[in-house]
Amino acid sequence: MTSLNAFLCNNARHGLFNNFMGVLQISSTKKKRSRYLFKITVVGPDDKLLEKVLSTFDPVVAVDGIRIGSSEFDTDTSDIHAVFMSPKHSALDILLTLTYKGSSAVIIVLKEPDPDIEIIYRNEIRENLGSGIPTRVLSVTLPLDEFEKNEIHHIFDEVVEEILAMKVKTSKKEK
Repeated sequence: MTSLNAFLCNNARHGLFNNFMGVLQISSTKKKRSRYLFKITVVGPDDKLLEKVLSTFDPVVAVDGIRIGSSEFDTDTSDIHAVFMSPKHSALDILLTLTYKGSSAVIIVLKEPDPDIEIIYRNEIRENLGSGIPTRVLSVTLPLDEFEKNEIHHIFDEVVEEILAMKVKTSKKEK
């Protein structure tokens, strides 16, 4: 008897083979989940406020004037990873452009609603990414309280859901 047959017979006697096959069957009938990676740019006039907003997502690192963080989102059909990039005002222009390049969405962070500043950022977004990019405006003050932290996460979730809906809609059109 070959070693594989001996293994199968021995394990079948002890009931291990059936359990093993059950695991195989379960995993083979699982639906394949879609996987996505989205880049979200976070901008605003106040570097300290931007830093605090991003710090609600752990971990956040700073590299050459750009803060980078990430988060994971799961839906019934998808695994989604979002990378957040936020330039400091001291970042070089080339790095500022890099934070926009390939971005799926933008979040503008302000201390208080200000239509004039919002227009400046929306024009910058249109110039760097074109139109049709999901954009949200978030108004929060320091220090961040629990309500504002929850609002930050809610807005990020909303943006990710909108990006995902756009991707699904685009993929259906391509089929």
